[in-house]
Amino acid sequence: MVKKISRIKARTRKARLRGFLRWLCYSLVLLLFYLWEVAPLIRGWCPLLIIPLATAVAMFEGEFAAGVFGVFCGFMLDIASGTLIGFSSLWLLVICPAISLLGQFWLKRSWLTHLVMNTISVILICAMDFLFLHWVWERESSSISFVHSLLPAYLWAVVFSIPVYLLVRLISLRFRPKEERRLEEAAADSADEEE
Repeated sequence: MVKKISRIKARTRKARLRGFLRWLCYSLVLLLFYLWEVAPLIRGWCPLLIIPLATAVAMFEGEFAAGVFGVFCGFMLDIASGTLIGFSSLWLLVICPAISLLGQFWLKRSWLTHLVMNTISVILICAMDFLFLHWVWERESSSISFVHSLLPAYLWAVVFSIPVYLLVRLISLRFRPKEERRLEEAAADSADEEE
């Protein structure tokens, strides 16, 4: 009789430690971006770096982990922005697993792919933010808040998407088990050669 070893038991202690450290680094970066959004370095200027972080992590992790991390990123974004709690979480709960599945099966993981996926995500979240949190309540003056508040913050989320992607890629490659890192490095090298 053959006994099956569960996947959790089959992982070595070192692999579990690497996974823990990877998620700890993701969480620390999320906390850093949250603190930057709550207390911006430049008065009145605050890029929404939490959205590119959620989409970048979604490109490197599984769909369930991406969805859970997206929900936490959404909560942090809502708390920092002072908006309705759960609003951004709902959208990131849908977007992050979709990006993860696209990254696993159809799209290559590269900075260009992340830029496109992040831009689509930012446009969607910005449109929902404007529609439900500004236009419904402000009507005539909603264009003023869109131009002076929403548009700059969401545009900076697109601009900073490449550095955030490179940071997440560094964390992911550094703290993956050796077998997974070799496969990802080979895939990244072949993608770089094709571009």
